[in-house]
Order: sequence, then structure tokens, then C-alpha cells
Amino acid sequence: MGTKKENTEYMTARETSELLNINEKKIYTLAQEGKLPGTKITGKWLFPRVELEAFLRERSRQTAGRFLTELAMKDEIILVAGSHDPAMSLVEGVFHNRNPRFVIFSSNVGSAEGLRFLQKGLCTIALSHLYDPVADDYNFPFIANLFDSADDVVVVNLFYRNIGFVSKTKNITSFSSIIENKFRFINRQAGSGIRTRIDQMMAAEGLKGDDVAGYADEAFTHYDVVNAIIAGKAAAGVAAESVSCHAELSFHKLFEERFDMVIRRSMFFEANIQAFVEFTRSSEFLTLLADMKGYNNRDTGRIMYTR
Repeated sequence: MGTKKENTEYMTARETSELLNINEKKIYTLAQEGKLPGTKITGKWLFPRVELEAFLRERSRQTAGRFLTELAMKDEIILVAGSHDPAMSLVEGVFHNRNPRFVIFSSNVGSAEGLRFLQKGLCTIALSHLYDPVADDYNFPFIANLFDSADDVVVVNLFYRNIGFVSKTKNITSFSSIIENKFRFINRQAGSGIRTRIDQMMAAEGLKGDDVAGYADEAFTHYDVVNAIIAGKAAAGVAAESVSCHAELSFHKLFEERFDMVIRRSMFFEANIQAFVEFTRSSEFLTLLADMKGYNNRDTGRIMYTR
């Protein structure tokens, strides 16, 4: 009776291999790496049946999710995730009007999350402007940390844009000036490209989050930053020059940054992706950028490579 119960609750490596349809040697590797639930007793690996079945159900769910996402992406839908940009907010309708077959759905989750979603196969395009001061390069250092190889993706530039302090006063030129004027700051969410630069700039000034009032207050888009200032919830924030102009706020330029879209190489030549890439090279898109202050299209539509 005891032996039967043990065999029911635990499985050998061979039984686990058959259940998961994975090579038995791979089972041992996954167990040793902690990627598969198991325990080693008197030199022999045993695997709990209940946890393995749960593992199998989760793997099936993820596989089904990826299948449905890929099916949608290869047809008429473009799923965009990542950084927010005012110009890109205007693109969806214009692109669909030019290409009625395709439609864009977007989610402003920040550059880091966008790349993570792309790596997991949950979006078609990731929008990113993450800057690595050590490499003095955008996006590629972060891609290298997520993907097996930089060759797994294609990086296409959308534009360069001016980013700076926005406020109702012209006195904001640094984080130290925010502290000196006892102003409240409105931050961007963790993982966003702007937040990454904010933290880098504060570190350069020798400041920590606790030094700046409002550092913990997060906004998810450039418009949210501007709205918080107009509503009096904050006195200053960091946003694109284009939104400061529309809100008639003071703008102090901090830097120009490169804003890219990142695409899985395996999907780059799909009809929906190619339609959007060609759209970024069109006169309509270039005119849209020209009509908005603080944008530069010198590399728009060009495939970028790591430095």
C-alpha cells in the first residue's frame, strides 16, 4: 500500500519524460536548474505528479496564448506595446486610413515592458527608447539582456525627439532647482525610458528619490505629466517638447533621444509589419512629425545597428 501511494504521488524521470514529452536528459537538466519541480532522494530524482500536471497545464495555456497571438499578428492586427509618444498616438487612425486592411492596438506599458512582451511573443512591435550611458547606445544593450541574440530582432528608427523639464515657470533647469524652489515633481513609471533617464540624471546630481518631493508619484504618459501640472498636483515633470507646447508650459530641453520600434526578425516580412514600416517612410508620416515641435526624422524608417 505504501509503495503504491508513493508511485501515485511521485514520478520517476522516465515517467516525467513521457508525460511532458521531453528528453529524459533534459528532465535532469531542468530539475538541476530549478525549472522543474522535483526532489533528489538517495541520489534519485523524483517528481511530484500534481505539480507536474499543473506545470503541463500552464505550458499548454502559454502555447495556446502564443498561437492565438501569432495568428492575430500574421493576419490584420498589429499589437504595439512599450513607450508612449504623442506623435505615435496620432498614427493609428492615419495608418488605418491608408491601409484599411490593418489595424493597430497599442498599450503604453513603458519601454522595458514592451521589450519583455516582445520577447514573450505577446506583441508585434515594441516601442523603446532605453538609453545605456555605458554603451552610449539606445535599446541594443537592453535587447542583449532579453534575447539570445541581437539578430533575433530588427530595430527600425521612428524619430528623434526632444525631452526636457516642463513646468509653469522657467526656473526649472535641474533636479536641484526643483528642490531649491520646494516644487513637487511628477515622475514617470518605473521601467519607462524617461524614468530610466530621470534616475540617471538624479544620480549625476548626487540625488536620491527621497530628496525630491513627488518622486514616488508616477504618470504613464506625457499627457499625464502635463495634466498633473495643469491641475496643480505637481509643479514640474519631464516630458516631450510637443506636449509642453500644446499645454503652453515652459520647456527646458535636457536631451534629444532616439525612439525606435523593435520587431521580431521572424515576423519582419509579414504583410502587416511591412505595411507599417513603409508607412513610417511615407510623406504622411514625415509631415506628421514636421508639424509637431521637437521631432527630427533624420533616421526615420532606417534599420539601426548596435554601435
